[in-house]
Amino acid sequence: MDGKAPPMGNGEDEIIWHSATVEESLKLQSVSPDGLSEDEVAKRLKQYGKNELTPPPKPGFLRKLWMQINNILIFILIAATIVSAFLEEWPEVGLILGVVIINVTIGLIQEGKAERAAEAIKGMLSSKATVIRGGERQVVDASTVVPGDIVFIQSGDRVPADLRMIDVANLAILEAMLTGESNPINKHTDVVDGGAALGDRKNLAFSATMVMQGQGKGIVIGTGDLAEIGKISSMVGGVDGMKTNLMVQLEIFGRWISFFVAIIGSITFVISWEAVGVGKDDVGNAFKSAVSIAVAIIPEGLPAVVTISLALAMQTLARRNAIIRQLPAVETLGSVTVICSDKTGTLTKNEMTVQAIQTSEGQLDITGVGYAPEGEVCQGGKPVSQDRVSRLLTMFEGSVLCNDSGLGKDDKGHWEPVGYPTEVSLLTMGMKLGAKDWKGLKASKPRVAAVPFASEHKFMCCVHAHGPSTDPATPLFLHVKGAPDRLIPRCKDQVSNEDFAQRAPMDEKYWQEEAARLSAKGLRVLAVCRADFARSDITDNMDADLILKAPVPFLTMVGLVAILDPPRPEAIEGVKVATKAGIVVKMITGDHPATATAIAKMLSIVPPNSSDKDVSTFTGPQLDAMDDDALDSVVLGCNVFARASPENKIRIVKSLQRMGQVSSMTGDGVNDAPALKAANIGVAMGITGTDVSKEAAKMVLADDNFATIVVAVKEGRRVWDNLVKVLMYNIPVNFAQGLSVFFSYVLKLETVPLTAIQVLYVNMVTSVTMGMMLSMEPPEGDIMSRPPRKTNKRLFGKKVMWNCIYVSSLMVCAVIGVFQWSLTNNPADEVDGRRAAADRSPRIDRARGEAFNMLVFAEMAYALNCRYLRDKAITTKLFTENWWCWVAIGIATTLQIILTYVPGVSYFFYNGPIDGMAWLRILGFSTVIFFLVEIEKVVGPKYLMPLVRPLFNAIGVITPEALKTQRTETGMQSVKFIATSASTFGVPHPTNNASNPCAPSGQHAHGYDHPVNEQASAQVPHLHREKSSGAGVGSRSPTSKPMEVEGTVAMGTGHNMQVV
Repeated sequence: MDGKAPPMGNGEDEIIWHSATVEESLKLQSVSPDGLSEDEVAKRLKQYGKNELTPPPKPGFLRKLWMQINNILIFILIAATIVSAFLEEWPEVGLILGVVIINVTIGLIQEGKAERAAEAIKGMLSSKATVIRGGERQVVDASTVVPGDIVFIQSGDRVPADLRMIDVANLAILEAMLTGESNPINKHTDVVDGGAALGDRKNLAFSATMVMQGQGKGIVIGTGDLAEIGKISSMVGGVDGMKTNLMVQLEIFGRWISFFVAIIGSITFVISWEAVGVGKDDVGNAFKSAVSIAVAIIPEGLPAVVTISLALAMQTLARRNAIIRQLPAVETLGSVTVICSDKTGTLTKNEMTVQAIQTSEGQLDITGVGYAPEGEVCQGGKPVSQDRVSRLLTMFEGSVLCNDSGLGKDDKGHWEPVGYPTEVSLLTMGMKLGAKDWKGLKASKPRVAAVPFASEHKFMCCVHAHGPSTDPATPLFLHVKGAPDRLIPRCKDQVSNEDFAQRAPMDEKYWQEEAARLSAKGLRVLAVCRADFARSDITDNMDADLILKAPVPFLTMVGLVAILDPPRPEAIEGVKVATKAGIVVKMITGDHPATATAIAKMLSIVPPNSSDKDVSTFTGPQLDAMDDDALDSVVLGCNVFARASPENKIRIVKSLQRMGQVSSMTGDGVNDAPALKAANIGVAMGITGTDVSKEAAKMVLADDNFATIVVAVKEGRRVWDNLVKVLMYNIPVNFAQGLSVFFSYVLKLETVPLTAIQVLYVNMVTSVTMGMMLSMEPPEGDIMSRPPRKTNKRLFGKKVMWNCIYVSSLMVCAVIGVFQWSLTNNPADEVDGRRAAADRSPRIDRARGEAFNMLVFAEMAYALNCRYLRDKAITTKLFTENWWCWVAIGIATTLQIILTYVPGVSYFFYNGPIDGMAWLRILGFSTVIFFLVEIEKVVGPKYLMPLVRPLFNAIGVITPEALKTQRTETGMQSVKFIATSASTFGVPHPTNNASNPCAPSGQHAHGYDHPVNEQASAQVPHLHREKSSGAGVGSRSPTSKPMEVEGTVAMGTGHNMQVV
């Protein structure tokens, strides 16, 4: 009882608990079936720690604050605040500080997602546990459960720790949150193969899973952080955040702006200080001149526009059932190159539907999709007669009677399934055949006895009385449904001519061929059989041996039922749109390869008319047998992954990222959380998803619909396009402001044309207003016809740089031109000279008013150009699309009139009233700028860009590394995440324990998963394996195995299993 724990420091060794016998497990944990003593419990609790999850490290508020402030654009805003304070422009100080506070606050709100994801996992753990200690059953706090405890579980309980079951009674546990399997798993105590996947370890029960039926006892083998749920929690907390391309590009842009401001500001300082035709300014005035240009060039309003643009896109997507949980993820959607999607419920309706029934006379198709009993029976595309439908109901009524599920309408009138999806589909079929009142049918033919479905025999049978069940004269019938391979050999005859009163000799070959044919199409096939039954054969311990050990076949084959979870119609269209947009859709499912391939063909994920041998399909066991290099060589060429585990999802994501892809990954279980966190865009299911998966994801689908992902990708592309438009608008405007002031010194003008307050107004009001208008632009017509943009696509590229030079030059000429025109054509005031911008006179104010309005109206004209990146703006769409454009122009125009003519306001903004001729010059120059930019759109790419591109390339060669768009980590990711050890999901592959957040550390503050008895452990070397071993050791068997459901599908052989 006082065995010493084995060394755990290197994490190289683990015990294959599911391969240990009950006796070995008891010995390894130094416990008897009567449980531990209280003294031993206290000792182990102290040694191994509580059965709870270690909370993730939480940075303090100052650390979080610094993480938000440590951004080049925020630094620019803070610098602008300091500059404005130096110039004693206090309104601007308050305005810019407000922008800083808003940006930092939004960032702080986005923090802590990993913490909440881990906390969501912690909230799923059981709070109480029933244990057997000293031979007595007692209820204790689940956190005090220790390795070696004997735990009792029953229906309704949440499993408190990982258990090796030693006694079970009809025990079934729902493990969907860990394995993705939607049906409860029947548990037993037998030894399981060492290479079994997590979902196939049927002698183990896992912490936080739910007991659906039965009861059992188990030995605690894993607690706290070292239980399976704990390892997932550690992984979720161990995944670092990532910088999206937008974040990186804005940082690069900020560096360029800072670099340019420093150069222009320094030159201005030197010119002003040395009074080159300006005057003998002192150092203070020279510095004021330099910083005023810096304020003009710095885009103070850009961070706010970007943040608000992303927030508005979030609202738009929310209305389309896509909930974005992290602002930068909106932009990342636009660069997605691969969408990895679950099949069930995302690409399909998650509503099993009977597609066809097979009788001895041939196949009949049943129309309708989902659980709604709307459809008809057809053959050759034409409905069959009602008389034939009635005969079919008589034949297949056993599928309704031999059924423990239910179907009804909810409060909203939607059909609501109760029970197993396969059985519910049979109820829907029965209603389509005429049994609208299926409850009445069951009541008229009450059940007398039943043998429930079990994975061992793969069928369910029920005895029903066709009349009063208590009347000895009432005939009894045995109805059976289940796997054809189990039932076909046990049939003596078959229904003939679709008339139950007629029989024909059993044609076993025919039924086997038809079952194989339907299964090859990816359909789940059930056999429906029937037999007369004697009342004397009913016993209290009736079981499957009633059929399995019958001396001779006695069943009558009624027919086959072919079931499929059909594709969503909108998913079919969504895949088409995604394919046209250059996005590859990959299906990753736990289902059988044949089923996955059939659905993939229906969705056009693979060519619909291709033969199975031409479809590259890989299964989970095949992926487990590959190292990373082998996986990288096939991941791009395979669009269907079947029998995949959550661990496979992580490897697929990371392989795609290594291959330069930007991937979206869907998931709904706790086990999917690490993959969702590691993916560029993790997508959780809003309806079926767990809280853990939603916290780990960056996007949640409120409708669990694949088509919504495609909608989100389109919105992401629109957001990127519009951010480019905002940047193409902002940069020339800001440069025009700064350079207008700069060239006023260089050209020895009388004074500067723009003051600091005017520049800040343009930056914070006009530019933001126009920028918000551009951010609301609808998508251009070809947005989903273009290939995805490159992962490192630059915001500040050659096109933007050339556009900045070209447009800012036009605006500078216009601003300085109207300013000098006004000064030249108006008599000088008594207060004259070019000392500083602070000097005031009506004449100078009028000139500045004209220059100020020239700048703003040139901006508005240029904003119209920016609405279309590729298309010409001279189109009727300019007036019919995006009515916010004209609202923004109307607001900006109204404000300009107020700032120009309202006394007091105009004085505050250094404006003077201007006459009609001035307005004609302003509107004329604005119109000229609009048409010159449109001309450049036509001739620039062909004639001008080839001339300036060599110059830009030369600049790129001499540009410091800090100013280049360069990645220091893999692609767009800064995720330092490595899929964890073999036991995490039961499937090992090479890992680096140094980076493994789940590797044992020798400190057991929160959990343990190794044998308590070191000596006993040393005596069973066959139960040990290295966590760092290759996939060939301890991996799942490469032989595919069909799902344990009532039916059969094609086995994992043939071309669908081929590795290419």
